[in-house]
Amino acid sequence: DQMASPAEALWQDYAFLTHELAKFTGRQSWDMVTNLLDQRANLQQRLDALADRTFVESPAGRKLLGELLREEQMIARQIRLARNQSQQRQQVAQAYDAYSAVSAGMILNRGT
Repeated sequence: DQMASPAEALWQDYAFLTHELAKFTGRQSWDMVTNLLDQRANLQQRLDALADRTFVESPAGRKLLGELLREEQMIARQIRLARNQSQQRQQVAQAYDAYSAVSAGMILNRGT
């Protein structure tokens, strides 16, 4: 067994954080999602500074990047779904508020 290069080790950390991100996005734990995104951004800066593409151009690196891409797509779908559900809840709440105001107004008008 050969030791991982610094770039490979960072990419493995990035993959771990991406997996965790998928897990917490599914749970809609947004504070943890934000924390994980910040950690990944830090890793990305370190990878950019390292400027070593040997791992990502290797068969193992290409395989890992393919897995990361699929996981990223799943995360994006989960975030879109959560956003749509949030928007629907907000629309229902706004409709209820509007209904409550109109309904209360009708009741008050009947009493006068």
